[in-house]
Amino acid sequence: MSETKNIHLKTILLTLALLVLSYFAGDYMLAAVIDPMYREGIIPGTAATWRTYAGLLKTIPGFVGLALTIVWGVLADKIGRPRLLFILGITMGVSLALVGFAMNYIYLLLVLTIFGIAKIGIGPVIYAFIPDIMPPEKRGLGYAAYYAPSVLGFVVGMIIGGILFYWRTAYLLVGLMILVFAVPLYLLSRGIRIGFAEKKTIEKKYRFMDALRATMNKTITLMMIQIIPWSIPWGFVTLFAVDYIMKRWGLSKPVASGILAIAALSIATGHVLGGKLADNLVRKGDINGRVKISVVGIAIGYLAMLGMFIYPYPYGSTAIADLLPPVILALAGLMFTTFAYPNISSVISDCTYPEYRGTVFSLYNILNTSGWAIGPVIYGLITGYYISTGLAEKTALMYSAVLIEALWLISLIIWIIIGKTYPRDRIQ
Repeated sequence: MSETKNIHLKTILLTLALLVLSYFAGDYMLAAVIDPMYREGIIPGTAATWRTYAGLLKTIPGFVGLALTIVWGVLADKIGRPRLLFILGITMGVSLALVGFAMNYIYLLLVLTIFGIAKIGIGPVIYAFIPDIMPPEKRGLGYAAYYAPSVLGFVVGMIIGGILFYWRTAYLLVGLMILVFAVPLYLLSRGIRIGFAEKKTIEKKYRFMDALRATMNKTITLMMIQIIPWSIPWGFVTLFAVDYIMKRWGLSKPVASGILAIAALSIATGHVLGGKLADNLVRKGDINGRVKISVVGIAIGYLAMLGMFIYPYPYGSTAIADLLPPVILALAGLMFTTFAYPNISSVISDCTYPEYRGTVFSLYNILNTSGWAIGPVIYGLITGYYISTGLAEKTALMYSAVLIEALWLISLIIWIIIGKTYPRDRIQ
């Protein structure tokens, strides 16, 4: 690959990362602004019911977006990825900017639903686009350029919407940010065709049933199976981590939120390290490098998170000496476990023909998003059961967390099996 071409592709990847950071910031920002929206009368309801209306602002766009995911995956395979990235990027930017002009709940729900359709729909398009611009030995870092900013978007969204700006201004700003990055991304990637970065291309005409049959590849089937037990604990951790720290450790909400913000940085670091380390092994000729990094990461991460959940924290203490051990365990657990995420996507792309990746990744996206969505519900049900048996709340929270985290062991076992199937299932 020439130096000029290499710089061009890196510029595309950087612009894509900034686009991802921007729209995830807009997505996460809602949590920081629902209270002022309610106080201004945009979100209806009484003190007892307004949170239900606020929750629907996430739930309805999420379900509608998920229902249409397969459409965007198929279109990504039929019309190409750059054009679709542009359409969905512009849609997200305009819809978020329009949130700043909301005068009633129905309008707000409508524009956020449009945003949700585009935000969830762009996922499989990006998953398919990255292997178009990154060769197999660099895809770990390529996918990290998607996953890391998707996590950092949480921090950026909380700062923009919760600290720096009035909510209307914040949405206008983030909407403009998305537009600013969506346009140059399209201009830079206009010459990127399906399978552009492949060393050897095998032209295939797209047929929907052939694309579905591609998921019958043993490695892809195993990946699809493992993504549910893999993503359920993540859904629980991201939604209930602050509550767990407050109730189990006896800390205030600001302190617990601060720990979560630091944890977000460790997760982003894990994405980059996991992708980079696996890429290095692959470049050295270790075909199973991605499997090895993922297995080691999940094993270490599981043990560290288990240690954090059962740590005998001195309730209510804010002393640094008391905070440091469990916080280090949490940061290490989240960082190491995250090693697997960019390699999941890399393995799927390596085992799928370029012409089918949009469709295959749309199915992956549905399963991944579903796991994140049901994780909090399962945690709530298990916790409720334990409390109903007479267990103290602190103990019930710990048992529930340990039980849900054990699902990562299923993923670990499946990864070990993938180590046998992946070398022969790769598209050569």
